[in-house]
Amino acid sequence: MEISSIEDDESEKNRKLMSRISFWISIIVSTAIVVWYVATHPPDSKEVQKMRIFFKENSRDVSVFIALPRDEMKEYAEQKRHPFYKSFLEKSEADRDKIRAMIHVSIDYTPYQYWFNMVFLWIIAFTTLWFFGLMTEGALVIMKKERTERIRKFNEKSETTNPQTDDKSESNS
Repeated sequence: MEISSIEDDESEKNRKLMSRISFWISIIVSTAIVVWYVATHPPDSKEVQKMRIFFKENSRDVSVFIALPRDEMKEYAEQKRHPFYKSFLEKSEADRDKIRAMIHVSIDYTPYQYWFNMVFLWIIAFTTLWFFGLMTEGALVIMKKERTERIRKFNEKSETTNPQTDDKSESNS
């Protein structure tokens, strides 16, 4: 009985150590994922932020403007004083499509939205990785218990099938 409790203590220490390692690996990898994302997808420049705020504040006028046919756009741009309207007409079709997409996503824009999203990216990455670590840890514990149970049953079975070998060794002594 003492031997199994000693093994359980060592097993418990190993399990706690693996749990701590899993936790810290989840933190480090989550942080690395967010740093990699920020490096590959930097926040908007000040000019882009100003443009997106302009789109947010003037969403109705801008939406009406981009929906107009080309001829009417020119008339509308002459009525408005902001340089966006005139520069939009001078852009290529590909650039206009990019600006239309930016207008669409800028309706509810806030300047701190990027960093808010990075915090939630970190939380999602951390909880996902930690969950997988805990599930792996649980699977290893179950596999170890099943293995010790199989060994115990095998030893019991071998003792019950070979009682004669024990009797012969005792009678020879």
